[in-house]
Amino acid sequence: MALLEVRDLHVSYGAIQAVQGVSFEVNEGEVVALIGSNGAGKSTILRTISGLEKAKSGSIRFNDQELTKMKAHNIVKAGIAHVPEGRRIFPRLTVTENLHMGANLQTDKAKIASDMERVFELFPRLKEREKQQAGTLSGGEQQMLAFGRALMTDGKLLMMDEPSMGLAPIIVDEIFEIINRINAEGRSILLIEQNAFLALKTAKRAYVLETGKITMSGPASDLLADERVKAAYLGA
Repeated sequence: MALLEVRDLHVSYGAIQAVQGVSFEVNEGEVVALIGSNGAGKSTILRTISGLEKAKSGSIRFNDQELTKMKAHNIVKAGIAHVPEGRRIFPRLTVTENLHMGANLQTDKAKIASDMERVFELFPRLKEREKQQAGTLSGGEQQMLAFGRALMTDGKLLMMDEPSMGLAPIIVDEIFEIINRINAEGRSILLIEQNAFLALKTAKRAYVLETGKITMSGPASDLLADERVKAAYLGA
C-alpha cells in the first residue's frame, strides 16, 4: 500500500522549472531511491514534500492526507522526518539538546526517553558525546546526529538527502547499516544519494531524475544492471 503518493508535481523558482510533472510513490516498509545528477531536482522534491518549498501544481498525499497546503511543522506531526543535505544540526546546542529538538512535537516523556536510548543504542558515539556541543563533532558524528534527530520525531517516513556526502567510507558503511536496520524494523525511507551504486544496492525501487523529470523507474536491481544507468551514474 502506498504511504506517500506524489502525482504530477511541478515546482518553480521564478522562471526556472525545477520539477516538471514528477510522479512516484513510496509503499509501506520500502526504501525508494531518487538518483540523478546535481541540479536534477532531487532535493527540491524532498523540500516540497516537507513543506519547505511550495508546489506550483500537483498532489502530495501521505497516509491519505494532502500535504501541498499544509505547514511544515504539521507535516512533521503527520509523520514525515527529513534529514536535510548538509545536516543542519544546531551547533551551539549539545547532542542531547539537538535530539530533544527532534522530539519537540512529542508529549509522552517516557516515549521520548525510550527513543533517546534507542538513538544512543544505534549511535554509541553520540552517547559518548551527549553533553558536547554539536558544532564540535566530526562530520560523520554530525550526520549521525541529524539522523538521530529525525528518528526522534517517530515519523513513519524518513527522507534522507545525501547521507554519505563528505564522509569517510567507513562512516558511510555505518550510516547505511543503520538505514537498513531502521528499514528492517518497518520504517519507510525515501533516499537521495550521490553514490548511485550504494543507493541502488540499498533501495527496493528507484527513480532516475534528469532536469526535473523522471526518465526511468523500476526495481533497483534492474536499474543497477541497466547499461544506460551504468554509463550515466555508475562510472561504467
